[in-house]
Amino acid sequence: MRILSVDDSLTIRQTIQNMVEVLDVDFIEAENGDIALKLLESLEGRIDLILLDWEMPVMNGYDFLVTIKKDKRFRSIPVIMLTQVSQKEKMISAIKAGAKQYITKPFTNEDLIIKIMQALNIDNLEDLKKI
Repeated sequence: MRILSVDDSLTIRQTIQNMVEVLDVDFIEAENGDIALKLLESLEGRIDLILLDWEMPVMNGYDFLVTIKKDKRFRSIPVIMLTQVSQKEKMISAIKAGAKQYITKPFTNEDLIIKIMQALNIDNLEDLKKI
């Protein structure tokens, strides 16, 4: 399974990578939505899940989410928003735009793993590792 983490903070991307190591996944990183979009295009069909921050330079997470959900090549990729943005209106707009889950920072390893499993409709870790 391949996870794309899109966050402008290198520290956050490294923390997320450490958290998902238990899943034995290929971890790909981008520092903003523009770079992530280019990665998606080059890896078309080979990203299983996107972990997405909201506030980033160049292209923010919400704009990236809206862009990929309009593109038939990428719209089926589940997206989990991982962000400090906790306003209810923004949470609702992200879910309406196509995010499967929304987690506010800080979050625990358990929170992240559970949300990943929910986003992928997986019941246990062994099934997740088969993806």
